[in-house]
Amino acid sequence: MRAIGAEVAWRALKDGTDTHGTAQLLHRRVGPLRLTWLPRGPVLAPGVDPANAMMPLPGPAVLQPDTPETARLYQSCGYRALFTPAHVAELDLTPDPKTLFACLHGKWRNRLHAAQAGPLRTHHRPFDPDRDADLLILDRHQQRARGYRALPPGFTLAFASTHRQATRLFTAHDCAGMLAYLLFLLHGTVATYHIGWAAPAARRGHAHTLLMWQAITHLHQRGVTRLDLGSIDTEAAPGLARFKLGTGATARPLGPTLLRLLPHRGTAIAA
Repeated sequence: MRAIGAEVAWRALKDGTDTHGTAQLLHRRVGPLRLTWLPRGPVLAPGVDPANAMMPLPGPAVLQPDTPETARLYQSCGYRALFTPAHVAELDLTPDPKTLFACLHGKWRNRLHAAQAGPLRTHHRPFDPDRDADLLILDRHQQRARGYRALPPGFTLAFASTHRQATRLFTAHDCAGMLAYLLFLLHGTVATYHIGWAAPAARRGHAHTLLMWQAITHLHQRGVTRLDLGSIDTEAAPGLARFKLGTGATARPLGPTLLRLLPHRGTAIAA
């Protein structure tokens, strides 16, 4: 985020010398206000009760707690809900590939078999900001066509430029060229499904099903323990929600998006 000009900060939630959680903050000017934005945080250490995860934030603040329990704690301190909780799909990658395959939903598994028997060729490698920048243009066109927004291409290019080996690009091809791709970002023992694009012919051949399964098995072998497939919306994008949950992923609620205009007073925050 710094590489694309954002003002960012890292904070720790401490109790004496013990660190109970950490958070990445973004600061942004909105008119005369300097707004603090905390997405999906704080991230807690193992064993820490989410109900004790209050992290005081400077100035007017917007946050999306990672759990409903943490959200209730913030709401008890004056934060007000702006939006209802979102749900994310998370896939546990610790089981062996045979178990992961058995957890696939029946229709998802059938599409995988069809794709594996088809003519598609697949490859995977790190995302190259110079070689692969045009792929992000395809994604922008897809966003406009389907009426949604995502992180700008500059974020993806900056991430890949600073963490080349923490990206993985899976592509599907036929004799005419590339038909589909999936891009994943790796951070610690977790991977995030970042971008997916497919031409119409690829959708008919279930290319994304094939690429997702290859990503699941590759990430498992790499030691990744959890795959964050992102938000799911069964009303606005039911097909995408079925695709994500068809991997055997579990839907987990986040906290609602919260707002507090006055700074929260407290001492449990450290740079």
